[in-house]
Amino acid sequence: MTDVGKRAPTATGIAIVVGLTLAGLVITPHLGLAQTGHELPLPDNPLQGRVLFAGRQCHQCHGIGGSRPGIGRNLGEGHFGGTFLELGAALWNHVPGMSVTLDVTGVPWPRLSGPEMIELVAFLNFIDYLGRPGSSGVGERVFADKQCDACHAVGGGEAHLGPDLADLTTFASPLFVAQQIWNHGPSMFESMRQMNLRPPSFDDGDLADISAYVRQRALPGPRERMLVAPGNPNRGAELFVAKGCSKCHGVDGRGGASGPNLAEVELHRSADGIAGTMWNHALGMSETMRSRGIGWPEFYGSELADLVAFLYFLPFNDPAGDSERGAEVFQARSCVECHGKENADNEAPYLEGSETTASASELVAAMWNHAPTMKKAILNEGRRWPQLTGQDLQDLLAFFADGATTE
Repeated sequence: MTDVGKRAPTATGIAIVVGLTLAGLVITPHLGLAQTGHELPLPDNPLQGRVLFAGRQCHQCHGIGGSRPGIGRNLGEGHFGGTFLELGAALWNHVPGMSVTLDVTGVPWPRLSGPEMIELVAFLNFIDYLGRPGSSGVGERVFADKQCDACHAVGGGEAHLGPDLADLTTFASPLFVAQQIWNHGPSMFESMRQMNLRPPSFDDGDLADISAYVRQRALPGPRERMLVAPGNPNRGAELFVAKGCSKCHGVDGRGGASGPNLAEVELHRSADGIAGTMWNHALGMSETMRSRGIGWPEFYGSELADLVAFLYFLPFNDPAGDSERGAEVFQARSCVECHGKENADNEAPYLEGSETTASASELVAAMWNHAPTMKKAILNEGRRWPQLTGQDLQDLLAFFADGATTE
């Protein structure tokens, strides 16, 4: 795999994916596909792709987090972010090296359908979302630095304006803490205004650390356990409209009457980091919402997790490509030599207007599944493996679609 982006997730956070649990997260087995964003169907549970990762024996070469077989690159060492086609291009570019490794190890080439390709790539893309476990010691310092102790005690203290957080009867996971803070936003803003305090601003990891501190200091005894699912991006898309977010940011989150395009915001980060970013803009949003007569949205159960998952995947969808550039790519990468109208056959079919090129997922899956055959045809003739970018694939899709409409 190639690194797309700059920020690396922590190995500990990624290892938690393999264990299938994170403090306060529970992974549900259900998987469904629903249309979101730019016609790219996303899995209801992005972590379900771990089954494919193991079932197709990807783990034989690629470790995640603390697990490293030592053959292929550890996928926990780099930021596996980007659009779907950027990641598809990364897979294609590493075919020569990966195929040699599979030949040596005897692992069969893993074939994937279009939906399975989305499922697997979404899982790898989702790893950063889980972030890292919080630190109670750091959380105690953050709690004081952000002046949370001006209103709240944790396990006894002088602050009585807000409730003692150690009295929480529910499991204080990072997203649960974020959800409680958000729901009390308007009253907190008013209380802090009266106390001449600025609302706290949270950096990535702060909410995870605060939740670890609260959990450690929570009063002993039986407590109701609040499990927050990792987030369903499809339900999140529905909530984005139902909670009124679309009134400012547009139905698909890509800009509206008074809100920015959220797909252009750096949201490929941990879930608590996205929730913290929402909170950091909450005061300004509350003033805008009040002026427009929009009520403050509150979240319950796993609703905030679903919304955050939707926001996380906004940059995952690819924009439309350029057909003319796609025609140039088709020529420049020598695709035309095998897949052109005059040269196409059963082994190298004509691509324009075919089912293979009907969608991004089908294109990437077809390229992947036929990569060993294409490798023989290309490398055995002494030609270099054609490197592709996500933009190249976007433009090729537009070119193939144009061929379908003009025939």
